[in-house]
Amino acid sequence: MMLLRLVTIDVTNTMIRVSGSPGKHYALIASHYGIKADEETLTWAFVKNYKEYCSRYPNFGASCQMPAFKWWSSLVVSCFNTAGIYDNKCLDKVAKDLYYYFSTADAWELVPGTLDALEDLQNFDIQLGVISNYDHRLYKVLNEVDLRRFFDFVLPSYVIGVEKPDPCIFLKALKHANVLASEAVHFGDNVVKDFIGARNAGFHAYLMETKGVNHNFIDNKYVVKSAGEFLQAITPYLRPKLKIL
Repeated sequence: MMLLRLVTIDVTNTMIRVSGSPGKHYALIASHYGIKADEETLTWAFVKNYKEYCSRYPNFGASCQMPAFKWWSSLVVSCFNTAGIYDNKCLDKVAKDLYYYFSTADAWELVPGTLDALEDLQNFDIQLGVISNYDHRLYKVLNEVDLRRFFDFVLPSYVIGVEKPDPCIFLKALKHANVLASEAVHFGDNVVKDFIGARNAGFHAYLMETKGVNHNFIDNKYVVKSAGEFLQAITPYLRPKLKIL
């Protein structure tokens, strides 16, 4: 690997993750409207419906010119319907509140090791970017969790118009940074979207280990357990910033 000039990082489940479970927050906001719902059932319904919506309306609706707000609102109502709750007039209000709620820090927590790794990366002569399958709320979310300050640019898939693993979103990052793919490395938690997607775009790539996910076909030296381990792996290929005396 040659000297690296660009490091890009995924967001969800790599740097931040939903605190608790999706069902926890869905049930909390629903309770404000007198709706009683089971957290575990809602989490199961979210996983089921999220996969279906991603398949039917890719990239949070961007593929069919659907507003992200409509995509998420419809998903929320579907989750409650799947859980046996059908007061859709009331659920529309719950969906609206949840859409804005997930733009705040209340819904998220940092993945352990994230902050230390990002602070340490400031000591190297690189550009740092975000490549994430996310809608336009990503800018606000990163501000809310106090991570936006670390990045030179942020590329949400909904805004760019393509989502990982499409090489185009990775190539967009190269254009932003004005570097070659061989000078870039991407770090994320999804085997296909992050690791294979980045590799197909010519990037170097590292994968955040995820429990229960098969990555036996990937060389173990590219699989790490934390952002700290990722930084340790790429440090030999980073140039320290010159200190001004």
